[in-house]
Amino acid sequence: MLVISIGSFLTTACQKKPAAQTLHAAAMNHSSPAANNSLTKKDLGVLPLSNHVSTTVTLGENRQCTITPTLMKSGNLEIILAMETTNASGAPLGMNVARVLAKPDEPFDISIGDMDLAFTPQLAVQ
Repeated sequence: MLVISIGSFLTTACQKKPAAQTLHAAAMNHSSPAANNSLTKKDLGVLPLSNHVSTTVTLGENRQCTITPTLMKSGNLEIILAMETTNASGAPLGMNVARVLAKPDEPFDISIGDMDLAFTPQLAVQ
């Protein structure tokens, strides 16, 4: 069972949160500050994405992240990341959600849950 936490919607993006059965929503205007050494780090490299199409990336340790980009009129990308953690049998343990504004073809990193993800979003031409 997931519990939705709405209280600090705009302030949770840069805070480290212990794993829990809680949905954390976050909003950011830029990439996260320098990576915290206690976070698990994962560099996904150049990640080809399509506007409004979700891409799921397996991160290991029973984790996967669904990334959904939206091209804004400004040319920036609004990227929604939803990271789900499951136990060994596949039962959900928790989910973390983050939103970030990024520029296509520019690398950035973001802390989500107890992981620091880095990648360069490359928007496919449609």
